[in-house]
Amino acid sequence: MTKRPSVVGVLALVMLAACSKPAPAPSAEDQEKDVAAAVAPQPETPGPSMGPADYPTKLLPMIDTAPQCEPFRAELEEAARVQSSDPLPVDMNKVNEIVARAHAAGCGRKP
Repeated sequence: MTKRPSVVGVLALVMLAACSKPAPAPSAEDQEKDVAAAVAPQPETPGPSMGPADYPTKLLPMIDTAPQCEPFRAELEEAARVQSSDPLPVDMNKVNEIVARAHAAGCGRKP
């Protein structure tokens, strides 16, 4: 017994072969776009995170520069002068209290 291929199957294969075309070669514009995408600037890497010793310096702009506010600024600057190699170089509560006292004395300002 021999089987004859179905006419429908042969026609389907012929049509499939006729519709198959090789992909067009990329144009110069497409290649330029690919290169531009590959050379696109990378997002910036985040800088080093703020350590505990940097906290008083960050809060310094919250205290006014008026002469009557200078003692509070001096306290914050003194708190910032610590060795950052210490496990807890700055007492955060003390720094927050300095800023709170400065605000209570009318020396606060928004950064």
